[in-house]
Amino acid sequence: MPPSLPPYLLLQTSPTRRRRSLHTTASFPAGTTLVTFPAPLLALPSGPAALTTCNYCLQTSPAPSEGTGGGSSSRGKLKACTACRSAVYCGPACQRAHWRAGHRGECAMLARVRREAGKEWLPTSVRAVAQVMVGLAKKGGGGGKEKEKEDAGGQGLLLLKEAFGEGEGALEGNVDGFRAAGEEVWRDLELQATAAVVYAGLLGEGGGVVERAREVLCKIQTNAFNRLDPDAGMTGIFLDPGLAMINHSCVPNAFIGFDKRTAVLRAARPIEEGEEITISYIDNNLPRAARHEALRLYHFTCDCLRCKDDLDVYEVCQASTAIPLNSFSLQPDLSKLRNPPIDRAKVTKAEVEAIYKKWQALAKPEDDDEAEHLRLAQARWELCRPLVEAKMWAVEPLPTTILELTTSWQTSYKMVVYALPLVCFLATECDPFKMVAPFMAWRIKDMVAAIKLLAVTGEFTASGALATRCTHEGLVGTLAMADQVSMCEALLRLAVHHGSVGAAQDWEVLKEARSMLADLESLEGREQESSLLRAWARDPEDPEGAAFFESQVLRPIRTLSSFAVEILEAMLAGKSLVRR
Repeated sequence: MPPSLPPYLLLQTSPTRRRRSLHTTASFPAGTTLVTFPAPLLALPSGPAALTTCNYCLQTSPAPSEGTGGGSSSRGKLKACTACRSAVYCGPACQRAHWRAGHRGECAMLARVRREAGKEWLPTSVRAVAQVMVGLAKKGGGGGKEKEKEDAGGQGLLLLKEAFGEGEGALEGNVDGFRAAGEEVWRDLELQATAAVVYAGLLGEGGGVVERAREVLCKIQTNAFNRLDPDAGMTGIFLDPGLAMINHSCVPNAFIGFDKRTAVLRAARPIEEGEEITISYIDNNLPRAARHEALRLYHFTCDCLRCKDDLDVYEVCQASTAIPLNSFSLQPDLSKLRNPPIDRAKVTKAEVEAIYKKWQALAKPEDDDEAEHLRLAQARWELCRPLVEAKMWAVEPLPTTILELTTSWQTSYKMVVYALPLVCFLATECDPFKMVAPFMAWRIKDMVAAIKLLAVTGEFTASGALATRCTHEGLVGTLAMADQVSMCEALLRLAVHHGSVGAAQDWEVLKEARSMLADLESLEGREQESSLLRAWARDPEDPEGAAFFESQVLRPIRTLSSFAVEILEAMLAGKSLVRR
């Protein structure tokens, strides 16, 4: 069985396809940490990231250099294992912990792979299967069961054998489902399993070892989580038997965040006593057909309310009990969230499905050719034209189209000024509808991106360079009149508050926001503005603080946001908004 859960979370067994599910015996407000999972069976960085990520705590850093003379090698903060040189660590504590958690069993294997195959890293799935197979092959030492408990996987060899065994506590593998997925899928699983067995040095262990490795791989594919880091992107896999008991829903009431080697389960909205805890295994904002395609790996068809009634993001938002949390956000107009100003007559849900499918089929440029990237953006924008006309800004693939352009412009010397209206648009017209709870990491990231762009445009405004770089008179005039320092301070207070609820306390984005806020609070001559913003942050309904926030922060952000579509239309039509 999975590790013990807190008494307010109850694991239930059912004869239906959801034979295990996690339910609450109490009620919880949104943002509550329900449970943490600090000792996973597997926690691995992805592929080549093994050379730039601490293999124990999973913090990223520059890649280590080759060692000489048998000693540890390093570049930046990471040090490589002196034996295999394929696993790197923050320091001795992480290295010792990872040795006990599983590296003891794989170190010789990774050294052999480097020596005989010339590879510095293994694909994540192959490494994971090999690590499990090495653990399962252990017979235990003179210390008996107590010795076994000290070994692999961070939860003990006994839990590893139970999870990958056949008993009551075994993980579901969906082997028949993978076999039925087609010959190509089954052959690929066999290749990965064979590679794991060969690299682990277990090929001579007798018949059935490859089949056993394939079963292990099926269990990993079914139960492991993509350890999604809001900063670095996909950074590997995370497998904990308790976490694996939580079922999927496209309208989940909880979400998983990762804090180094720990997974944290938090309430995404208020949860009532007796409710089943659910999370989303996929991007649940995609159209229904795309969601079901993404769920094929898990071998079930979702029948949640969103899927049964084919609800779009606006309909899901309208029904969310998390809407009141937005009274302290960049979208405090709760009536807009409950009654979004969209025109459903402009585009049907079937048309949205077709748009998304065509959008996915567009070929991406293979290089950094600016003209090719512009043509792709133009084609995507035209495909999304019905969504633009319906003002359904939060319906995919329109927000991703805008986000990718925004990300590109943020790092462009010519276009950085125009990235600010796009970020404001995402933060006010897209994010609150897609992610209703304001403490979701991506909403916080967009606020911090706006803060950084305000800092850049603030320098341009102060130096007079803005008007020489930008031809959009409305943008220039709005920034010239705005109190950009107060805008930054308000956004930082939002980011710090919500980041403290929905993310790890040492999340880099949150730490950066706290540091920037401290710097702003130390500025002289801003006592009155800071006093009003502190009053608003303590109580969003404080009359003077709320009025200041509305006039000096929300109004200019809404104005900047209102320029976004005009700017996109002009740039994608080939008009230059950059002064020569």
